[in-house]
Amino acid sequence: MDKEQIQNWLDNGYDILHHGRPVKVEGNLWDYIDGLGSYENVYVLRELIYWTEEELANIGK
Repeated sequence: MDKEQIQNWLDNGYDILHHGRPVKVEGNLWDYIDGLGSYENVYVLRELIYWTEEELANIGK
């Protein structure tokens, strides 16, 4: 995954990455994440855009 892919997801209305899949969230983002029950493998795309390429490469490993 790279910043270009993340920006593409953001441009297409996706909000989070959950278990490697982009998800569009209806309503409050943080309430949705809290409702998942676990924060494992959940990433907010608008935060990932600021990660380094090295950090992004380690997601899912």
